[in-house]
Amino acid sequence: MAQTTFSGPVTSNAGFNSDDTLTATDLTTGSYNLTDFTVRPAATWTGTVAALVGAANHRTAGVSGGTIIGCYTQTSMGASASTVITGLNTALMGVVDMGASTNTGATYGAVFDFTSFSGSRGVRPTAFVGFGDEAQNSLGVLNLFDVGTSAKNVSTGGSGDVLFCTAACGATTGSLRVRVNGAIRYIPLATSQV
Repeated sequence: MAQTTFSGPVTSNAGFNSDDTLTATDLTTGSYNLTDFTVRPAATWTGTVAALVGAANHRTAGVSGGTIIGCYTQTSMGASASTVITGLNTALMGVVDMGASTNTGATYGAVFDFTSFSGSRGVRPTAFVGFGDEAQNSLGVLNLFDVGTSAKNVSTGGSGDVLFCTAACGATTGSLRVRVNGAIRYIPLATSQV
């Protein structure tokens, strides 16, 4: 992606242990990384705590363009066939530390919402999540999901409150709409287990 340049400095406003100021030179040459920081809230709070907040504001009247991305991350392996990665290779990773609390409310690994902060919705969003693969040969992505990655197996059982249930599905009622390679398909939903 092309590097974005700014005409003035960007300051963290003493929000971290050491105040870091990004100058125009920082943003036009080389790279700048903000790593290894912690946002530590008070013991009790009622609002929202976010470790990283960003927005690509495209709400200016009359503005038109190509692609807008709120957050972009990537890993680059380069063209060398001798590169070796023995752990994970992922563009984005999140870990939820549940701790020992017995009252955490609704807890998710990721949440995606759509809204309209200004005016009413004029178009229908395409999907909550999109997947694509730009393989230049036959080595395309093999699975849509890898449930239980890196030997971190999910809960399994014959029935009941487990993520992977080995029991057969009962009657199906309803379906989820998905689009696969441009074609609309429907995944049936079971309402019970045999």
